[in-house]
Amino acid sequence: MKKFYKAIFCSGMPARDLKNANRVNLWGLAWAFSLLVVTYAAKQDWLDSILLISLAFLAHTAIGITMVLTFRHMLKELDEMEKKIQLDALALSVGITIICFSSYSLLAKAEVVPSLNSAYLVMLMALTYIAGIMIGRVRYS
Repeated sequence: MKKFYKAIFCSGMPARDLKNANRVNLWGLAWAFSLLVVTYAAKQDWLDSILLISLAFLAHTAIGITMVLTFRHMLKELDEMEKKIQLDALALSVGITIICFSSYSLLAKAEVVPSLNSAYLVMLMALTYIAGIMIGRVRYS
């Protein structure tokens, strides 16, 4: 259990890695918040012109690109063990998401289940990535 708590709270990680991870987390929250705001604005019909739609799209996309570049910067500065943990977590996340999406889409085509909401895929990917990081940190600590 102690290893699990250390994995959650990142104890033992260098200050530089924690700072980079916090930056990624903040940009991730900003991206999710911008998605929430733009989606809400679209449902309220506040985006009623091409200019507003374009600005919302550009802002959300710019925040997303900044998040990805910040994540890439973090990965470049990690030590080899943490890079391995991140790579394993990313592989698990992408693999599980692809398998679940393809399996679900077969059921949707057979009209056994309703069509898939893309938000569920994003959530699945995020949760399996988090689980992969926890598993890796417990395994290699």
